[in-house]
Amino acid sequence: MKSNRQPLKMPYCKWCRDPVACFVLVVCGMAMLASPFASAQVSGSPDELVRQVEQAYENLEYDEAESLARNALTSFDLFSPDQLVRIHTTLALVLFVQGEEFESAEQFRSALTLNPDLELDPVLVSPVTLEFFADVKQVFEEDRPAQAGAQGEIRYILVEDNRPGAAMRSLVLPGWGQRHKDQRSKGWLLTGLWAASAAASVYAHVQRNSAQEAYLEETDPSLVQDRYDTYSMWHKIRGGLLIGTAAVWTYAIVDALAVDTRGSATELTLSPSPTGLRLQYRF
Repeated sequence: MKSNRQPLKMPYCKWCRDPVACFVLVVCGMAMLASPFASAQVSGSPDELVRQVEQAYENLEYDEAESLARNALTSFDLFSPDQLVRIHTTLALVLFVQGEEFESAEQFRSALTLNPDLELDPVLVSPVTLEFFADVKQVFEEDRPAQAGAQGEIRYILVEDNRPGAAMRSLVLPGWGQRHKDQRSKGWLLTGLWAASAAASVYAHVQRNSAQEAYLEETDPSLVQDRYDTYSMWHKIRGGLLIGTAAVWTYAIVDALAVDTRGSATELTLSPSPTGLRLQYRF
Protein backbone atom coordinates (compact mmCIF):
# COMPACT_ATOMS: atom_id res chain seq x y z
CA MET A 1 0.00 0.00 0.00
CA LYS A 2 1.26 3.41 -0.92
CA SER A 3 2.15 5.54 2.07
CA ASN A 4 0.67 9.03 2.53
CA ARG A 5 3.63 10.13 4.60
CA GLN A 6 5.14 13.41 3.47
CA PRO A 7 8.90 13.81 3.49
CA LEU A 8 9.94 15.64 6.64
CA LYS A 9 10.14 19.33 5.76
CA MET A 10 11.70 21.94 7.96
CA PRO A 11 9.53 25.08 8.00
CA TYR A 12 11.83 28.06 8.00
CA CYS A 13 11.90 31.77 7.48
CA LYS A 14 13.32 33.13 4.26
CA TRP A 15 16.46 34.37 6.02
CA CYS A 16 17.55 31.22 7.82
CA ARG A 17 16.74 27.52 7.53
CA ASP A 18 16.86 26.96 11.27
CA PRO A 19 15.61 29.56 13.80
CA VAL A 20 18.00 28.19 16.42
CA ALA A 21 20.97 28.85 14.15
CA CYS A 22 19.49 32.25 13.35
CA PHE A 23 19.23 33.02 17.08
CA VAL A 24 22.85 32.00 17.68
CA LEU A 25 23.99 34.19 14.80
CA VAL A 26 22.07 37.16 16.21
CA VAL A 27 23.62 36.71 19.67
CA CYS A 28 27.13 36.43 18.21
CA GLY A 29 26.52 39.54 16.13
CA MET A 30 25.39 41.50 19.19
CA ALA A 31 28.49 40.40 21.08
CA MET A 32 30.70 41.65 18.25
CA LEU A 33 28.73 44.90 18.13
CA ALA A 34 28.95 45.63 21.83
CA SER A 35 32.54 44.59 22.46
CA PRO A 36 34.11 47.78 21.02
CA PHE A 37 32.09 49.81 23.51
CA ALA A 38 33.71 48.20 26.51
CA SER A 39 35.72 50.58 28.60
CA ALA A 40 39.08 51.06 26.97
CA GLN A 41 42.12 50.33 29.06
CA VAL A 42 45.06 52.69 28.65
CA SER A 43 48.34 50.82 28.21
CA GLY A 44 51.84 52.24 28.40
CA SER A 45 53.41 54.95 30.54
CA PRO A 46 51.76 58.41 30.63
CA ASP A 47 54.80 60.04 29.00
CA GLU A 48 54.76 57.51 26.19
CA LEU A 49 51.03 58.01 25.60
CA VAL A 50 51.40 61.77 25.41
CA ARG A 51 54.24 61.40 22.92
CA GLN A 52 52.15 59.04 20.81
CA VAL A 53 49.33 61.60 20.64
CA GLU A 54 51.69 64.40 19.65
CA GLN A 55 53.60 62.21 17.19
CA ALA A 56 50.40 61.19 15.43
CA TYR A 57 49.41 64.86 15.09
CA GLU A 58 52.84 65.81 13.73
CA ASN A 59 52.59 62.96 11.20
CA LEU A 60 49.21 64.34 10.05
CA GLU A 61 47.50 61.17 11.30
CA TYR A 62 44.60 63.14 12.71
CA ASP A 63 42.16 60.27 13.23
CA GLU A 64 44.81 58.30 15.11
CA ALA A 65 45.76 61.33 17.20
CA GLU A 66 42.12 61.99 18.10
CA SER A 67 41.53 58.35 19.04
CA LEU A 68 44.65 58.21 21.21
CA ALA A 69 43.84 61.50 22.93
CA ARG A 70 40.25 60.59 23.72
CA ASN A 71 41.31 57.17 24.95
CA ALA A 72 43.92 58.76 27.22
CA LEU A 73 41.39 61.20 28.67
CA THR A 74 39.19 58.31 29.81
CA SER A 75 41.96 57.60 32.36
CA PHE A 76 42.85 61.21 33.11
CA ASP A 77 43.87 60.37 36.68
CA LEU A 78 47.01 58.67 35.36
CA PHE A 79 48.40 61.93 33.98
CA SER A 80 49.91 65.00 35.57
CA PRO A 81 48.30 68.43 34.96
CA ASP A 82 51.05 69.33 32.47
CA GLN A 83 50.47 66.11 30.53
CA LEU A 84 46.74 66.75 30.46
CA VAL A 85 47.38 70.22 29.08
CA ARG A 86 49.41 68.69 26.25
CA ILE A 87 46.72 66.12 25.48
CA HIS A 88 43.91 68.68 25.47
CA THR A 89 45.96 71.08 23.36
CA THR A 90 46.87 68.45 20.78
CA LEU A 91 43.27 67.26 20.60
CA ALA A 92 42.13 70.87 20.13
CA LEU A 93 44.60 71.31 17.26
CA VAL A 94 43.38 68.10 15.62
CA LEU A 95 39.74 69.12 15.91
CA PHE A 96 40.48 72.59 14.51
CA VAL A 97 42.16 71.05 11.46
CA GLN A 98 39.10 68.82 11.00
CA GLY A 99 36.79 71.83 11.07
CA GLU A 100 35.30 71.06 14.49
CA GLU A 101 35.82 74.59 15.84
CA PHE A 102 33.27 74.41 18.66
CA GLU A 103 34.74 71.21 20.12
CA SER A 104 38.26 72.50 19.48
CA ALA A 105 37.47 75.57 21.57
CA GLU A 106 36.18 73.32 24.36
CA GLN A 107 39.46 71.40 24.39
CA PHE A 108 41.47 74.64 24.43
CA ARG A 109 39.37 75.83 27.39
CA SER A 110 40.06 72.56 29.23
CA ALA A 111 43.77 73.11 28.71
CA LEU A 112 43.51 76.74 29.84
CA THR A 113 41.66 75.65 32.97
CA LEU A 114 44.74 73.66 33.94
CA ASN A 115 47.23 76.23 32.68
CA PRO A 116 45.83 79.76 32.22
CA ASP A 117 49.24 80.91 30.90
CA LEU A 118 49.22 78.42 28.03
CA GLU A 119 50.70 79.70 24.76
CA LEU A 120 51.08 77.96 21.40
CA ASP A 121 54.39 77.72 19.56
CA PRO A 122 54.13 79.98 16.47
CA VAL A 123 56.77 77.87 14.75
CA LEU A 124 54.61 74.73 14.91
CA VAL A 125 51.13 76.22 14.62
CA SER A 126 49.64 78.12 11.70
CA PRO A 127 48.67 81.81 12.02
CA VAL A 128 45.00 80.92 11.56
CA THR A 129 45.17 78.51 14.48
CA LEU A 130 47.03 81.05 16.60
CA GLU A 131 44.32 83.62 15.93
CA PHE A 132 41.59 81.13 16.84
CA PHE A 133 43.39 80.20 20.07
CA ALA A 134 43.86 83.86 20.95
CA ASP A 135 40.12 84.46 20.59
CA VAL A 136 39.33 81.43 22.77
CA LYS A 137 41.84 82.54 25.41
CA GLN A 138 40.44 86.08 25.46
CA VAL A 139 36.91 84.81 26.06
CA PHE A 140 38.23 82.38 28.68
CA GLU A 141 39.97 85.17 30.58
CA GLU A 142 36.91 87.40 30.43
CA ASP A 143 34.73 84.63 31.85
CA ARG A 144 37.07 83.74 34.70
CA PRO A 145 35.69 84.82 38.08
CA ALA A 146 37.66 87.33 40.14
CA GLN A 147 40.03 85.61 42.52
CA ALA A 148 40.47 88.54 44.99
CA GLY A 149 44.18 87.84 45.33
CA ALA A 150 43.72 84.21 46.30
CA GLN A 151 45.21 81.43 44.26
CA GLY A 152 42.51 79.58 42.43
CA GLU A 153 41.93 75.89 42.83
CA ILE A 154 42.25 73.76 39.72
CA ARG A 155 39.40 71.32 39.34
CA TYR A 156 39.38 68.66 36.66
CA ILE A 157 36.11 66.79 36.57
CA LEU A 158 35.14 64.05 34.13
CA VAL A 159 31.52 62.93 34.19
CA GLU A 160 31.65 59.20 33.61
CA ASP A 161 29.55 57.84 30.76
CA ASN A 162 27.93 54.70 32.16
CA ARG A 163 26.44 53.61 28.84
CA PRO A 164 29.26 51.29 27.64
CA GLY A 165 29.23 49.41 30.94
CA ALA A 166 25.43 49.26 30.85
CA ALA A 167 25.50 47.85 27.31
CA MET A 168 27.89 45.08 28.35
CA ARG A 169 25.64 44.22 31.29
CA SER A 170 22.57 44.07 29.06
CA LEU A 171 24.51 41.82 26.71
CA VAL A 172 24.93 39.38 29.59
CA LEU A 173 21.37 39.80 30.91
CA PRO A 174 18.79 42.07 29.25
CA GLY A 175 17.68 44.75 31.71
CA TRP A 176 20.77 44.56 33.89
CA GLY A 177 22.29 47.53 32.09
CA GLN A 178 19.15 49.61 32.59
CA ARG A 179 19.21 48.89 36.33
CA HIS A 180 22.89 49.86 36.33
CA LYS A 181 21.74 53.30 35.05
CA ASP A 182 19.03 53.47 37.76
CA GLN A 183 16.26 52.75 35.25
CA ARG A 184 14.92 50.04 37.51
CA SER A 185 11.37 49.75 36.18
CA LYS A 186 12.53 49.48 32.58
CA GLY A 187 15.29 47.09 33.61
CA TRP A 188 13.01 44.66 35.41
CA LEU A 189 10.48 44.88 32.56
CA LEU A 190 13.12 43.93 29.99
CA THR A 191 14.46 41.13 32.19
CA GLY A 192 10.94 39.80 32.68
CA LEU A 193 10.10 39.97 28.97
CA TRP A 194 13.32 38.24 28.03
CA ALA A 195 12.93 35.54 30.69
CA ALA A 196 9.32 34.89 29.66
CA SER A 197 10.14 34.71 25.96
CA ALA A 198 13.19 32.52 26.61
CA ALA A 199 11.14 30.14 28.79
CA ALA A 200 8.38 30.03 26.18
CA SER A 201 11.01 29.28 23.51
CA VAL A 202 12.28 26.32 25.54
CA TYR A 203 8.73 25.03 26.01
CA ALA A 204 8.00 25.41 22.30
CA HIS A 205 11.24 23.63 21.48
CA VAL A 206 10.28 20.66 23.66
CA GLN A 207 6.80 20.52 22.12
CA ARG A 208 8.25 20.80 18.63
CA ASN A 209 10.64 17.86 19.22
CA SER A 210 7.84 15.79 20.72
CA ALA A 211 5.60 16.54 17.74
CA GLN A 212 8.43 15.65 15.37
CA GLU A 213 8.93 12.27 17.01
CA ALA A 214 5.19 11.61 16.93
CA TYR A 215 5.11 12.43 13.23
CA LEU A 216 8.07 10.23 12.37
CA GLU A 217 6.68 7.29 14.36
CA GLU A 218 3.10 7.57 13.09
CA THR A 219 2.04 4.51 11.04
CA ASP A 220 -1.63 5.34 10.48
CA PRO A 221 -1.89 7.10 7.08
CA SER A 222 -5.00 8.97 8.20
CA LEU A 223 -3.09 10.65 11.05
CA VAL A 224 0.16 11.45 9.27
CA GLN A 225 -1.04 14.85 8.03
CA ASP A 226 -2.32 15.87 11.46
CA ARG A 227 0.98 14.86 13.07
CA TYR A 228 2.89 16.87 10.51
CA ASP A 229 0.66 19.94 10.95
CA THR A 230 1.21 19.84 14.71
CA TYR A 231 4.96 19.56 14.24
CA SER A 232 4.97 22.41 11.72
CA MET A 233 2.93 24.63 14.05
CA TRP A 234 5.31 24.19 16.99
CA HIS A 235 8.31 24.66 14.73
CA LYS A 236 7.00 28.05 13.60
CA ILE A 237 6.00 29.04 17.14
CA ARG A 238 9.50 28.24 18.37
CA GLY A 239 11.00 30.31 15.57
CA GLY A 240 8.79 33.28 16.36
CA LEU A 241 9.58 33.11 20.08
CA LEU A 242 13.31 32.92 19.43
CA ILE A 243 13.10 35.98 17.21
CA GLY A 244 11.14 37.77 19.94
CA THR A 245 13.75 36.80 22.53
CA ALA A 246 16.52 38.14 20.29
CA ALA A 247 14.52 41.34 19.68
CA VAL A 248 14.22 42.02 23.44
CA TRP A 249 17.92 41.30 23.86
CA THR A 250 18.86 43.62 21.00
CA TYR A 251 16.61 46.40 22.29
CA ALA A 252 18.13 46.15 25.78
CA ILE A 253 21.65 46.59 24.38
CA VAL A 254 20.75 49.43 21.99
CA ASP A 255 18.73 51.22 24.68
CA ALA A 256 21.61 50.92 27.15
CA LEU A 257 23.92 52.55 24.58
CA ALA A 258 21.53 55.23 23.29
CA VAL A 259 19.88 56.54 26.44
CA ASP A 260 22.08 58.90 28.46
CA THR A 261 20.69 59.07 31.99
CA ARG A 262 23.00 61.99 32.83
CA GLY A 263 20.58 64.17 30.88
CA SER A 264 17.60 63.94 28.58
CA ALA A 265 19.39 64.14 25.25
CA THR A 266 18.03 60.90 23.82
CA GLU A 267 15.08 58.64 24.31
CA LEU A 268 14.47 55.19 22.86
CA THR A 269 11.05 53.60 23.38
CA LEU A 270 9.46 50.30 22.42
CA SER A 271 5.67 50.29 22.31
CA PRO A 272 2.93 48.03 20.93
CA SER A 273 1.16 48.95 17.71
CA PRO A 274 -1.71 47.37 15.72
CA THR A 275 0.84 45.65 13.46
CA GLY A 276 3.33 44.56 16.11
CA LEU A 277 6.00 46.53 17.96
CA ARG A 278 7.09 50.08 17.24
CA LEU A 279 10.61 51.35 17.97
CA GLN A 280 10.94 55.14 18.41
CA TYR A 281 14.15 57.15 18.78
CA ARG A 282 13.92 60.77 19.87
CA PHE A 283 16.69 63.25 20.55
